[in-house]
Amino acid sequence: MNRFGKVLLVTMAVAVLALLVLPVGAQDEGGIIVDSSFGSGPINFNPVTSTAASEQDVMNRLYPNLLGVNPETGVIEPNMPGGLAESWDISDDGTVYTFHLRSGFTWTDGEPVTAYDFEYTWDAVTSGEIETNLVFLVNDPVVEMTAIDDYTLEVTFTSADCEALNSAGLQPIPKHLFEPMGFASINEENFTDPDDIEIGPYQLASQIPDQQTALIPATWDNPDGLPDNDGWVMRIYGDQTVEFQSFLAGEIGVLESVAPNLQADVISAAEDGSLQYYQYSPGDAWDYMAFNLANPDNPQAAYDEDGNLIEQDPHPIFGDLRVRQAINMAVNVDNIIEGAVFGNGARMQSIYAPGSWPYVEDVPFYEYDPEAAAAMLEEAGWVDDDNDPSTPRVAQGAMYAEDGTPMTFTLFTNQGNTRRTAIGTIIQDELAQVGVGVDFQTIDFNVLLDIMDQQTYDAFILGWRNSYPFRADQRQLWATDSDVIAGDNFTSYVNPELDDLWVQASTVPGCDIEARREIYSQIQQIMHEDTPYMFLYSINGMYAWNSKIQGVNPYPGAFYWNIEKWTVTE
Repeated sequence: MNRFGKVLLVTMAVAVLALLVLPVGAQDEGGIIVDSSFGSGPINFNPVTSTAASEQDVMNRLYPNLLGVNPETGVIEPNMPGGLAESWDISDDGTVYTFHLRSGFTWTDGEPVTAYDFEYTWDAVTSGEIETNLVFLVNDPVVEMTAIDDYTLEVTFTSADCEALNSAGLQPIPKHLFEPMGFASINEENFTDPDDIEIGPYQLASQIPDQQTALIPATWDNPDGLPDNDGWVMRIYGDQTVEFQSFLAGEIGVLESVAPNLQADVISAAEDGSLQYYQYSPGDAWDYMAFNLANPDNPQAAYDEDGNLIEQDPHPIFGDLRVRQAINMAVNVDNIIEGAVFGNGARMQSIYAPGSWPYVEDVPFYEYDPEAAAAMLEEAGWVDDDNDPSTPRVAQGAMYAEDGTPMTFTLFTNQGNTRRTAIGTIIQDELAQVGVGVDFQTIDFNVLLDIMDQQTYDAFILGWRNSYPFRADQRQLWATDSDVIAGDNFTSYVNPELDDLWVQASTVPGCDIEARREIYSQIQQIMHEDTPYMFLYSINGMYAWNSKIQGVNPYPGAFYWNIEKWTVTE
């Protein structure tokens, strides 16, 4: 895409590529930050149509967001790094936010970045003419974005919501360039050419698909200043082991995410002072085993076309709450933490990990007690009819299964994930001790997602990654109206009391944090008791970097917040 006419100093781009063949310590000035990504490399830097996390990592260097996050607290606040909103006002009814934008930011061609760019980007997202990754904005919370003047943007939400700001993040595209061509033209632009349009503080120097992406400091003024380093490079690795060995060898300088099984290796390697690391708990990712509460042979949404609640056909095994609770008692989660993440995990008793702001300590854990689990299964009508604990129990007066039905179910997880394979193996072994047969299978990830979306499974093991900044409202996962085919309430969990509590927590007058935490405490207790998931653990997070990189000041979830200040020394 060359039509935007950005003047790029080709010699600078060539210099970046040349410097990459030298040892990091041999760089002049601030040095090159050499980073990496595992898997497929970024191919699209269009803020509206990009979908990959690695692409977002690059775009965060090229475009600011409407909103910035305080890295110390993890909360959206005015005038924060990476955000253009320096302040905002909220209407009396809490549904309209008026953002006042910082001035002085320009597109590559010198045109100012204004509220009209955000308005145009929103109009493009909602036009139906582009393939966008921002459908979450239009599915519920945001009604419209309107530019009042160059530096005032009005955002209207469907209702007052204490987490409204988490739904208002947007990186803009330039109205003055795209408007003459029409919304559909946005689909054609990946912004991967060094002559494309950007804002800074970095600009694209080169892009080699599935090999590397290189950025250099912007060649135009930036209100926040330009980077102290000479550039940032993302190298792509198809093998996680090779990536890690390259880090230990000094070929790359940064690892944003260190796998649990490698964290001990980083700690050991850091003893000679060549590496530094930052370990934090809880991390931002957590694993679970999901129960299908509805019959997988008869998947249905929670509501019919007229909005009437459908009486679900219960799962023959997991439809009974007592069975789900018994399974929780029959599995030693501490063993899973040791076996799957080498002790680098914090156990969860409900939907929030220890350390997250809604978390409360008074929600109990399910204690490992196989004898109590066996007794509860007997009470639920699943009996040991042959006095052989090594064979599955059978239904005899069970709530939803015909007499004689064996107590066996299929448990899926994705192929190639050694952590989740370890989880499944431990669950299979421990449930066998109480007469529950588990057919544990690892299958293709996309096949698993399809089974999950269609709700045609018994149980599976997967994980979630928390949003940043952290979003306490989990209606996406648990609200009754989220129980749709291909929705995220794929367990068919329905609880009207919980539906009401979610709304209460997000509409507390003044958004008082303690009042909200009290409501989330009730939610956590209900979710612990109803256990649509077996909640396992959050994975301890770790960042690691070469000691030659100076200025790193990480926080949980915010490793790169000040990357412009990083430099490389000899």
